[in-house]
Amino acid sequence: MMKHILKTAKPALAFLLLIGSGAASAAPSCTATYATRDDWATGFVVDVVVRNAGTAAVSGWKVSWTYGSPVTLANPPWNANVSINGNTVTSTDNGSNPSIAPGGSVSFGMPLSYSGGKPAPGAITVNGANCVETTAPTNPTNPTPPAASSSLYVDPQSSAAVWARNNPSDGRSADIASRIANQPGAKWFGGWSGNIGTAVGNYVGAAAAANKIPVLVAYNIPARDCGQASAGGAGSLAAYQDWIRAFATALGNRQAIVVLEPDALPQLDCLDANGKAARVQLFQYAVTQFKNLATRTSLYLDIGNSSWLAPAEAATRLANAGIANAHGFSLNVSNYRTDAESNAYGVAVSNALQQQKGYGKPFIVDTSRNGNGPNGTQWCDPAGRKIGVPSRINAAGSQPEMTLWIKSPGEADGCAAAAGAFSPDLAYKLIYGY
Repeated sequence: MMKHILKTAKPALAFLLLIGSGAASAAPSCTATYATRDDWATGFVVDVVVRNAGTAAVSGWKVSWTYGSPVTLANPPWNANVSINGNTVTSTDNGSNPSIAPGGSVSFGMPLSYSGGKPAPGAITVNGANCVETTAPTNPTNPTPPAASSSLYVDPQSSAAVWARNNPSDGRSADIASRIANQPGAKWFGGWSGNIGTAVGNYVGAAAAANKIPVLVAYNIPARDCGQASAGGAGSLAAYQDWIRAFATALGNRQAIVVLEPDALPQLDCLDANGKAARVQLFQYAVTQFKNLATRTSLYLDIGNSSWLAPAEAATRLANAGIANAHGFSLNVSNYRTDAESNAYGVAVSNALQQQKGYGKPFIVDTSRNGNGPNGTQWCDPAGRKIGVPSRINAAGSQPEMTLWIKSPGEADGCAAAAGAFSPDLAYKLIYGY
């Protein structure tokens, strides 16, 4: 299914918490990050990351803080059990992270509602120990994703932008321009792109000239989409190797974010044994090319969505595909799973990688169409869906690392229009959830 956008909001509040050993049973040495985002008139979303900076595993954890006024849960939390008693929020392990290894971390979050002014947290405790607050780092260090959401590139030639410019008298044009076309978006590259080195080079060159960072999707794997609505791809293994090498070469030392082959790893099951082995080898080859030739690219291997593979199986496929040498993995591309579901699943996949291979990986989530969640099992332009939260880069160490509009709202899956074709009717309905 063809996946084709992206706007951003900086965290409204972020600070680093240094947690000492002041509890009776000696709280572990660790750091934690607290950040709020996605503010609306009566609420906001909280992201918390707790990292074990000590030498012994933490077998249990409880994080608490008290606001200046009462709050309530607006929707279910993710990756933690959360209880609220008036002004006080307490988060504990929900079974997914009973122990934090030395150097390891847990992340969780929740949407909160309030009345009156936005409340600020008081002293934060972890296992009873007070936390010392310092300013959080603003830039992730290695590898990069971009330091600020405003640094992401807005493509003036996106399908939504072109349609809005060409149809100024259409009553939907202003909304489509402001709500979709003016947001940063991922550009998809495949066989339709012509000479891939030229196409990628021109695109990242335009982004660099604007001092912005582009988001690109590589979508040309042989036997793409198992012959469904977005069927196609390179005609041979050698042709794909040439294509992906030229793609990586064109990026060079310019900063970029690349999502590699949406759905290709979850769809291994539609291939025979030889086809599965060949596809995994192509992923390994691609990862190597990006590592060696695109030195400032953050590469994310796609692993489908939270309703597809069990976390352990997703981790196994990512490891086999070479994720050890990539930045991370992507979730929910062109799908509709809620943030809470995707975030919990991503952490579970990263934890499974840690258990299987000794390392975890950051992940990103496509929020372009998940504002109303899924419509049952319908995936092909289902009615009543809505754009999700604008794209953002979360506080350093958060999971997910970023949420991005990877699928371009208004570009069809193959039912409302041909796969990848822009439909203004579809775009307008996604803006308002019709």
